[in-house]
Amino acid sequence: MAKKTLIVQGIRPNEKFSSGFSTHVDWEPRTNIVACRAVLIIELELPGVVREDISIVLENERELVIRGTKPKPVINEPQVAYYLFEREFGQFYKRIDIDFPLDIEQIESEIQNGVLTVRIPRKPRRKVSISVE
Repeated sequence: MAKKTLIVQGIRPNEKFSSGFSTHVDWEPRTNIVACRAVLIIELELPGVVREDISIVLENERELVIRGTKPKPVINEPQVAYYLFEREFGQFYKRIDIDFPLDIEQIESEIQNGVLTVRIPRKPRRKVSISVE
């Protein structure tokens, strides 16, 4: 039996996509992926990102692409000097290649408490009987 795999890729800033076009990406969200018997659960840390700023696309029925924007924080005070700035902001991107059958009509997602959760139900692999003549 072939092992099922997941390939997770981020894009480095200003890296070219395989299709040849380039894009500006500032950061890559931290991600957890859990494969259960009936569902694949993908969680991305996106604090400060609202759902309107997130795009989730399933390409070729197996490549989940999540991208969006986290706005830079605005400090409405005169003469601001940053001494430490560790939080990420700007364009983000994450691509996950999934190598097992999915029920793409039943994908669900939600963002809550700064965590985007995508739930993709898994389909059992089909078995086809072939008669010998």
